[in-house]
Amino acid sequence: MSVRHARGFTVIELMIVVGVVGILLAVGMPSLQETINSITTNSAAKTLVASLSYARSEAVKRGRIVSVCASDSGTDCAANSWGDGWIVFVDENEDADGVAGSVDAGDSVLRVYQGAGSNVLTFTDDMQQFDSQGFGLNTTTNTFLLCPEDLNSANAQSVELSITGRARRIHTGLDCS
Repeated sequence: MSVRHARGFTVIELMIVVGVVGILLAVGMPSLQETINSITTNSAAKTLVASLSYARSEAVKRGRIVSVCASDSGTDCAANSWGDGWIVFVDENEDADGVAGSVDAGDSVLRVYQGAGSNVLTFTDDMQQFDSQGFGLNTTTNTFLLCPEDLNSANAQSVELSITGRARRIHTGLDCS
């Protein structure tokens, strides 16, 4: 008669495995959070550049002023609320100034963009406009600054708009404090 032994894990073996997994998670979690913050700011910066490029190309295509402004409603501008989202719209009567009421009945909202998530998004102006040749109507270089929620400057991204209307991303030398 043969004796069959039960196969499986003992409680001690399971406790050791759970302990090792816990240690690995504790060591790896901070770097994982850093990676997630870097990815989210990078993604938000890419979306911002794409929306500005879209506005610029629509201004050329339509032969009209196309504006980009902060918006918390998706239908009108809201000064200094870039973190809540932004809109791209055709400013038919050329009277937009980036504050509430900028989008009139004759203006057309072309696209609505969601906010930058948990990132902090600031801009040097209330609005960015492009003329029929694709040039920015700003007289100086304007800058968007995207900082992660923890304000770690190492994961920050910036989008700089030249007076020619061209947007470029900056990855280094940024300060989120």
